[in-house]
Amino acid sequence: MKMKLEHYILALLIINPRTGYDIKKHLDTEGRFERRRAPLSQIYNTLKRMHENKQVTFVEEKRDGKPDLKIYSLTDEGRQLLIDYLLSPLEKPFRYNESTILFRIRYSFLIDTNVIIEQIKKELDFRHKQISKFRHRDRTIDSIYLSEDELALAQAINDEIHSYGASAMDLYLANLERILAFFESQNEQAKTVSNLEPQ
Repeated sequence: MKMKLEHYILALLIINPRTGYDIKKHLDTEGRFERRRAPLSQIYNTLKRMHENKQVTFVEEKRDGKPDLKIYSLTDEGRQLLIDYLLSPLEKPFRYNESTILFRIRYSFLIDTNVIIEQIKKELDFRHKQISKFRHRDRTIDSIYLSEDELALAQAINDEIHSYGASAMDLYLANLERILAFFESQNEQAKTVSNLEPQ
């Protein structure tokens, strides 16, 4: 299932009620690290559609001399839609920074831990296969236009960029491994507590 603005809004509303402006403010600050920004008109149109689909509800707060303020909350239908998204198969875009795995991890408190563990493992497996296929490819630049010195510099720059990209991917994977260990530890602790409880 493709992630939409609706899923992001539902995730914000599962923490606290918010106005459309609150959602916009979040997308312009913290949210910029998670998804692209959205204009206020798109946010309000999305909220309107979500309200029509019974995914959100709102209360109106009267304000003197200003338009009434709509404060949006999640409905049971909206909560279920978010959970359905978190449980859906993980898409695997070619670029790791377009993966939704971090969003899924952030809201995985809503689902069984084993589900997010499997999703993280699938993401790791997919990225390791990418590395095996592309990391050591021939990146030699061949040009009929560049001088020998220009070609040498272009190649050196290309190699530096590749090195940067490889280290960024390795850091991403190392962090996913650490998060995976966290969830596996949570599972082990839950099993230990369960075994200690009287039967």
